[in-house]
Amino acid sequence: MFFRFILVNVFSFIKRFFAFNAGIYNTIVFIPLLTVLTPRISKNSILFVLIISIILFFTGNINSYGNFIMYFLLLLAIPMFKRANFDELVNKSIPFFIVVCLYGISQKIFGYSPVEINWIQSGLSFADEREFIGGGDVRPFSTFASMPEFTLFIAIFLYYFTIEKKRWYIIFAVIMLYIAGSRGVFISTLIAYFFTFFVKRYSSWYLFLAFLASLTIFLCLVFVFPIIFNSQEETTRMLAYGTFNGRVELLNRVLETSSASYLFTGVDIKSMGLEPTFDNFYFMLTAHFGVFGGLYFLFFFLRPKVNKKNYYFFAIFLGYGFYADMVFSYYLMFLFFFAIYSYSDSLISTKSQLQTSLTPANNHLSNNIC
Repeated sequence: MFFRFILVNVFSFIKRFFAFNAGIYNTIVFIPLLTVLTPRISKNSILFVLIISIILFFTGNINSYGNFIMYFLLLLAIPMFKRANFDELVNKSIPFFIVVCLYGISQKIFGYSPVEINWIQSGLSFADEREFIGGGDVRPFSTFASMPEFTLFIAIFLYYFTIEKKRWYIIFAVIMLYIAGSRGVFISTLIAYFFTFFVKRYSSWYLFLAFLASLTIFLCLVFVFPIIFNSQEETTRMLAYGTFNGRVELLNRVLETSSASYLFTGVDIKSMGLEPTFDNFYFMLTAHFGVFGGLYFLFFFLRPKVNKKNYYFFAIFLGYGFYADMVFSYYLMFLFFFAIYSYSDSLISTKSQLQTSLTPANNHLSNNIC
């Protein structure tokens, strides 16, 4: 699993060297899909994929099927992720973490390398040239597919460093979260971190509270921040409303184009002249599957029993859903699947210690009864 983890997070850097030839580039981009090859597949995921495929067909959105294929492959490979040891792999990857962070800092200070500039200008990158510099600041993505993947990668290590109480690493990771500059992941991680390490309640109810906190901040960005930042100069991209404005306008167009019935039945996205991407996970699910199909899609991913680690990454996932479609990014979802489905030695040892501490009390109680 270690090799797969490194390959997924470094391959985007490798493929940029081939941007000089679109044919080669568009061929090798599928190499990371090999990281989900596994002899065991999830039977529950097979049923899920079948049901979701049927819903796409009846809502008229079967043309969007290709956008979900990479997510389906990850679902089928869940048994592989469950065999991964989270603590061992992350600890082994700390040197890689330091290297990619230093490279991200280098991009922030000195700008992109010639290889990256050629890639950006080739038209093969994930966005046009204007998206890489926001508010006058260079947006570092290090070796990753884009800024959100880089930021989520840092969030994974922030969790591990906090569990292991590595204070200097924690400070470094927090600074890197800000430098990476993906606002949606940054905000979602802060909320998840607060609920995980300060509130310290790990249940579906508290996960819903974290979701509400993310929703509240998202609504503030939509309705409050425009008023604030229209009246004062924007200093950094993290505070710049302009980069967020396009997403809000897109959602407004969806609401204006669609009737209220789409909430329950979904809409035929192609016939209405809409793009399959909405930059909002919840709008995307509702448009493709209707509200009930969307809930089924969401809860299938959230079905693992909530523990400390899962809670943290579920909260990030739910929060970032307000800013991106997420499941369309193989690289991003690979990190989420690893973080959520892998097992943790720290959680197992904590559970064992709790059981051990309760055993003497139970024996004492049993002796008194006898």
